[in-house]
Amino acid sequence: MSNCVVWKIRRAARVLTRIYDEALAASGLTSTQLGTLDALSDMGPASLSELAEAGGHERSATWRGLQPLIRRGLVKRAGEGRPATYAIAPAGSALLVEAMVHWRQVQDRVVGHLGEDYVHLSAMVEKLDALDAAGG
Repeated sequence: MSNCVVWKIRRAARVLTRIYDEALAASGLTSTQLGTLDALSDMGPASLSELAEAGGHERSATWRGLQPLIRRGLVKRAGEGRPATYAIAPAGSALLVEAMVHWRQVQDRVVGHLGEDYVHLSAMVEKLDALDAAGG
């Protein structure tokens, strides 16, 4: 299994998540939470399904990630309709600006460390997306 692509990608994802989460700790957000706030900032009010699609996560994982943001007043329910939609709250917008400073620093550090391999990584992800779109 040491040469298994999925295991190598999962390990890389765990390492990167830890690095980004440590850098974002000062803002009180995880990398996943930052992604959710950023998506809501870009998309405007969105349903759980739309957020899950934007983040590449399952609905249940998206809902579990959204709950702490709602409890902290960073995300609010937008309207009473069905399906429920969620929007970034003013406190979430302010924290997003602060957290993006930390994100930019860690992003620059990781990209700098990867050097030219970052270009290869980006190309690899596009190839895997195409494989997934073609049905594996």
